[in-house]
Amino acid sequence: MVITVDTAIKIVTDNTEILPSKTVHFEESLGFCLAHDVHSDIDMPPFNRSAMDGYAVIAEDTAKVPVELTVIENIAAGSVPKKKVLRGQASKIMTGAAVPDGADAVIKFEETEDLQSANRVKILKSVSRGSNISKQGEDMRVGQVVLSKNMPIRPQEIGILATVGKSFVEVFSTPTVGIISTGNELVDVASKPSLAQIRNSNSYSLAAQARNLNAEVEIIGIVKDTKDEISSAIRMGLQKDILILSGGVSMGEYDLVGDVMKDLGTHIYFEKVALRPGKPVIFGRKDKTLIFALPGNPVASFVTFELFVYPVIHKMMGLTDVHRTTVRAALETEIIVKRRRREYRPAFIRLQNNSWIVSPVEWHGSADLLATTRANCLMVVREDVERFIAGQLIDVILLD
Repeated sequence: MVITVDTAIKIVTDNTEILPSKTVHFEESLGFCLAHDVHSDIDMPPFNRSAMDGYAVIAEDTAKVPVELTVIENIAAGSVPKKKVLRGQASKIMTGAAVPDGADAVIKFEETEDLQSANRVKILKSVSRGSNISKQGEDMRVGQVVLSKNMPIRPQEIGILATVGKSFVEVFSTPTVGIISTGNELVDVASKPSLAQIRNSNSYSLAAQARNLNAEVEIIGIVKDTKDEISSAIRMGLQKDILILSGGVSMGEYDLVGDVMKDLGTHIYFEKVALRPGKPVIFGRKDKTLIFALPGNPVASFVTFELFVYPVIHKMMGLTDVHRTTVRAALETEIIVKRRRREYRPAFIRLQNNSWIVSPVEWHGSADLLATTRANCLMVVREDVERFIAGQLIDVILLD
């Protein structure tokens, strides 16, 4: 039975479970997903902090300008103010330094004049109370949840973990992924293909897609189109959380992957999806391992990974937003829909006058992997539309 893309996506995500959590050093947590909330152990800023290089003053002293004030202290970032600012006084202060008692505003150097007479400054512009001062705790408070469970950890989250002293952090594990390429025609990268052979590109592009999501990947290797070799390789891959095979899933005499999966007792959820490229795609489970058997054509393999494996890896990692970002973009050229299957065409999207514009790249079909190197998105050509005209809005899946 052929199912829709939307149904297939729901099936794979509904049958995916979040992996157990583990503790890692915060410097090694990039790309993981938080398994617990993170609380702050400090106020931030930890004191009233100057947001400018200038002078800490009493705002009322600057009501009528110009006015001259006596400079009583020079406060650098990291030092503790020693003197309280009184009426008619100012403290020279650097960005990030603690504002001294008594002062309620900071005026920028550019709005002052350093007088030649000892310890005097002329204020040229009035300031209001609170100007150029970051208040204690305005960014975060002690006990505040600063990072929430299920958040992805990016460079900015690493910075927050450091700020709140979280040296070790609880994250969800990333899945282990095994990759097998099937086909008598395949040779490894280092080999020169003969007339009837091609190099094994799918293993490496699929591995790169999975590693890009922080998964732990093992390329198990190339297997010939025999049931024994395919069965042996699948058994090796069953130690992984996810096993991906490419090739051997169509209707030909040597397309044996589906039969072998069934022989091994795999529970099959679906075998065909109404999409192009990539109609023959199998999803099943054997014990704890989710198995994806993807088409052998490189673009079909690439697209079906993005549609089905990508959200599974993200869900296993604890992320709640599991899919790639989809935007609406205006077509630059007309598209005629020839098949009643949803198509995912390599395309190039750009921003023009604050609006997304998209056009398909030259593409010769599901074996033309080179076309994807000119693309930065997949254009979604829905199965229920016969024709898209130039200027019409269309869904576009953004790629890295």
